[in-house]
Amino acid sequence: MKRLSLKNWRANLPSFLFARLTLENWRVKLMSVLLATTVWYLIKKNVATTPLPSETSSPAPVTETR
Repeated sequence: MKRLSLKNWRANLPSFLFARLTLENWRVKLMSVLLATTVWYLIKKNVATTPLPSETSSPAPVTETR
């Protein structure tokens, strides 16, 4: 069996970590991305269709009569 030297091990560490981070629990990560995209789209759509408070006509001021 080949023994990895310390220098070779350090060279392969980033690729090993990247593969481990992307391949483990990929279903959960995919669902998280889809959920985040859906929430972002709904917020964007709601902001685009909601008028600004300054664009709406303000109601007449209420005067008190005694």
